[in-house]
Amino acid sequence: MKIATVINYCSNDDRFIQPTIKQAAKFSQQIIVPFCDHFYDGSLENKTIIEKTIKANPRAQFIAFPYDPRATHNLWRGWQFVLHHLGLGRVWGPQYWIGFARRLGFQAVKQNIDYVLFLDADEVIDAKKFIAWLKTNQYQSFNALKLATYWYWRSPFYRADVFEDNPLFARRRCLETAVFMDHDERNAIFNSIPGKKIRLVLGLDRQPMIHHYGWAKPKENLLKKVQTWGHNKDRNWVKLINQEFSHPFSGHDFLYPNRHYQIVKPFIK
Repeated sequence: MKIATVINYCSNDDRFIQPTIKQAAKFSQQIIVPFCDHFYDGSLENKTIIEKTIKANPRAQFIAFPYDPRATHNLWRGWQFVLHHLGLGRVWGPQYWIGFARRLGFQAVKQNIDYVLFLDADEVIDAKKFIAWLKTNQYQSFNALKLATYWYWRSPFYRADVFEDNPLFARRRCLETAVFMDHDERNAIFNSIPGKKIRLVLGLDRQPMIHHYGWAKPKENLLKKVQTWGHNKDRNWVKLINQEFSHPFSGHDFLYPNRHYQIVKPFIK
């Protein structure tokens, strides 16, 4: 059984991309990293960091694509709904590039690959746990699987008591007709795949096999993230980040206030 891993990347995640690739290399026959020459708000990417990342990760195939402002017009979500049902598109605004990158990555997957794992650069998989789970062959009963992740806030030390399942693991042949260009992102891909599927897949120890560090960053890094990522128009992120860091960590986060956190030993250094 052969696996390809597609990793969405921008230089905001330079701290995490190397451990993500390192872990994926332990079980992947192909690693593909699509990246844009601009951030998704239209500002220029950090070319120096990108080139350094490429040089440090020779196992991965990095695929650059150009930013086109014509593809990122921002529309009220109601108009997006109408246009979608008129057959005029499923995704608009900066989020367009998230789906574009994944689709581009999938198009580079070799024909001899059996399954494809879709990660973001800040989703670091525990290869040891994943390989042990693969050996059970449980995944072969499904066309698509959403893998559970640990969720972290402000620091890799602060881990939530609730799991998520954004990463997608799917049969390559089933992805050929899947929906990549949609605001629901990997959920849309998952939902568009026919046949037997499963969510919140855990490892043999009944715990997640992936660590999601998207919000486990210092204030300045999070400010850069929310100003340039595919969801930069969704909320007043800068105000929320400034409020969050106006006080010590409270044990809760502003995205999911009902979650609780514990201090753990970080999976990555």
